[in-house]
Amino acid sequence: MNSLKRKLTFSYGLLIALILLVSAWGIYHLVKLGRAIDVILVNNYKSISATENMQEALARQDSSALLFIAGHTDEARQEFAASDEMFSREFQITENNITESGENQIIADIKARYSDYSRDLKQFLDADANKSFAEQSGYYFDLMKPGFLALKSRLDDLLRLNQQAMLAANERAISESWRAEISAGVLAAIALGFALIFAWRFTDYIFKPVSVLTERARRIGEGDFDQHIDISTKDEIGILASEFNRMAARLRAMRQSDYWRMLLERKKSDAVIDSIYEPVIVTDAQGRITKLNRAASDLFGEHGNGGSKDDDISLSGFSAGERILRAVRDAVTMQKAVAAEGEAGLVHNRAGGVERSFQLRTTPMRDSDGRLIGTVTVLEDITAMRAVDQLKTGFISVASAKLREPLRSLRLALHSVIEGYTGALTAQQTEMLMEARQNAEQLDEIMSDLLELAEIESGARRISAEALRPVDLARAALDRFQAAAESKHVKLVNDVWPDLPPVVADRQAVKRIFDNLLSNAIRHTERDGQVTIGATEISGRVMFSVDDMGEGIPEEYLPRIFDRFIQVSSLRGGGTGLGLALVKRLVEAQGGRIRVESRVGEGTTFTFTLPTGRDQGAAVMRDA
Repeated sequence: MNSLKRKLTFSYGLLIALILLVSAWGIYHLVKLGRAIDVILVNNYKSISATENMQEALARQDSSALLFIAGHTDEARQEFAASDEMFSREFQITENNITESGENQIIADIKARYSDYSRDLKQFLDADANKSFAEQSGYYFDLMKPGFLALKSRLDDLLRLNQQAMLAANERAISESWRAEISAGVLAAIALGFALIFAWRFTDYIFKPVSVLTERARRIGEGDFDQHIDISTKDEIGILASEFNRMAARLRAMRQSDYWRMLLERKKSDAVIDSIYEPVIVTDAQGRITKLNRAASDLFGEHGNGGSKDDDISLSGFSAGERILRAVRDAVTMQKAVAAEGEAGLVHNRAGGVERSFQLRTTPMRDSDGRLIGTVTVLEDITAMRAVDQLKTGFISVASAKLREPLRSLRLALHSVIEGYTGALTAQQTEMLMEARQNAEQLDEIMSDLLELAEIESGARRISAEALRPVDLARAALDRFQAAAESKHVKLVNDVWPDLPPVVADRQAVKRIFDNLLSNAIRHTERDGQVTIGATEISGRVMFSVDDMGEGIPEEYLPRIFDRFIQVSSLRGGGTGLGLALVKRLVEAQGGRIRVESRVGEGTTFTFTLPTGRDQGAAVMRDA
């Protein structure tokens, strides 16, 4: 057999033949045992049942004689007729089922005795019913009773004969069953032993060369191309071994020719990476750093213990090294780009008295087959951009502060005039002043939001962390807006469970977050709608949600909904355009994340996370 397929077919065929042999042996004995049981049922059970019925019929005939003596003539004759028919029917069954030795003599005797007994009993019942009780009793006890007892005795003999035959047949069936069990067990044990020995030998014969091939292939995968397999079989495994030897020889030859080309390509790639102006960190698929370009080496200085030629490069001495390595691990684990926004994605470095800020971006690298081979981390220098942003934030802060006092004076003056402190006004004057006061209040709200944003972005606003129960935060927020909701006939629902762990957050910041989200939700929810606050624990954080049944946000606005001065033109009653931007910065300042889901006409759901006391890594409360 030079084909592996034929060898496997032969082995499986042999095992199937053994199974069929054992199965056939068992089926043969089962059929034989079934036939023995059928013999018991056919040969004896029918005769026993018929004999018992004849005994019952005979007893009823004897009862008919007693009924006749008692004066119940008609009932006695009816009883005799019915029992005589029953006896004849059952006797016919017994007579046609003679299976045991001596059974025919007993049946013949029963037939003769019953013929005489039934004739005498019929004559007795047809006789004159006016005879005296003594005459009838004498006739019954002298003639009828002895015949009845003799016939009953012969029926007992017939019943006993068939019962003994049934017991003997049952013992034969038990003996046959025991022999079948022993023989089937022995045959199965022999077949199993043979199959195990054959399977072990054949498996070793087939798969030992495969294990050798596997080991040699593993060594080639590790770079050891000096491999050769000595397998002399002519089947597919032998052909595979021959091709393996040819492949190993070609790999040895190719290694010699490709070594210098690969070395040149690596030098080109290293030169490209070194020429990039931004710091670049290259890692393998396990997250280990394999390359730092020149800008990265200059940035890390003595903190990066290694270079492009070192086997072990780390950033253990660099202040932001752990954050960079965590981003690399996230990119390897999730196999997607990691580019956090805001402070979470910034890396700061102070060198020569100058502080520089870098935006951290990590991207997975894949080969042509899509397999992950490592990551590339780029540190984008945004120091100048942050300086411009800080200048802009400072200008907004100063301008807002300077405008706030004149604005308050203007609001006070408008209020005095509208309330009539300076004299009576016409209806048109009152309407114009009311609109002016409304615009002044909206401008004051914008100033407040701008000042708070400026405080957060400049670091003037400090986050005061404390342990807060989510259910208490939700209840307080709903209580503050209960009146506003009732005025619009909007139902407020608290879906926050009391057993959630406390969050580590700033009470006033969380209050401001809920106030902005709830006011927007109530404002954009129709009459008889519903606004729900929910919360759940996920991976050491509590995720809050504010869900409404309002108009929803168009899809084109969703990516920019948290930017400053973004107002959805299609929504009614828009705010200043700063509320959601403020919410986003307050959430991120406490180590959380916020997102929005919305469909036009179906409502909007804002969700944000806050760290719990259990979250030791992500819940880092910092100055905003």
